[in-house]
Amino acid sequence: MSVVSLISFVGVLGAVLLLIAWIPQTLRTIKTRKVGMERKFLYIYLLGSLFLTIYAYSLEDWVFLILNAVATLMAAINIYYYEKYERPKSKKIKRR
Repeated sequence: MSVVSLISFVGVLGAVLLLIAWIPQTLRTIKTRKVGMERKFLYIYLLGSLFLTIYAYSLEDWVFLILNAVATLMAAINIYYYEKYERPKSKKIKRR
């Protein structure tokens, strides 16, 4: 196995492991409608992974492009569920 092949394998393995970590969390979020993560974290993660997706695309690095595109999607799904089901609702003023 050449050094380039080994490095590519390590990159793919890392991407797979990161996605394996995100998938159960996102499936649990969809099932329970509870995110369990801080809103700020989700938005920062979404932006970071989106920028890395664009960067990986510009480099034509398909391993990191796929990893970050899927990570962006997972963060977006979690944000959607947070905003729809967990975001504190504003209290309406009762009229007398």
